[in-house]
Amino acid sequence: MERKSSLRLPDRRVTKLFRIAVALSLILVWSMPAVVLAAGGAKATKIYNVADTRELDSGVSKWIADIYNGNLWLFGAVVVITMAGMGLILGLGMDRLLQLLGINLGKLQHHE
Repeated sequence: MERKSSLRLPDRRVTKLFRIAVALSLILVWSMPAVVLAAGGAKATKIYNVADTRELDSGVSKWIADIYNGNLWLFGAVVVITMAGMGLILGLGMDRLLQLLGINLGKLQHHE
């Protein structure tokens, strides 16, 4: 005796209504910036982000703040190099720790 599945596929009307609802939702989301821009109002002014270095003592923090205020491209390069160095140190440190624990994460040997 075969059992009929209780799971039914939606009929075509439900699928069509779902597609229309998704399309209208996407149109609404994509058109929202145009509605906001059409609201009018005063033009936006340019915002400048500046790190306050008046109370910083000389050192690494002041140096980084001065780089941020002076040249954002150089600041970005310093951040990227710092993050890469931190990743290298953490990776090598974890590799050494696992080696001390006796866990080998090298290539697996495949025996047929």
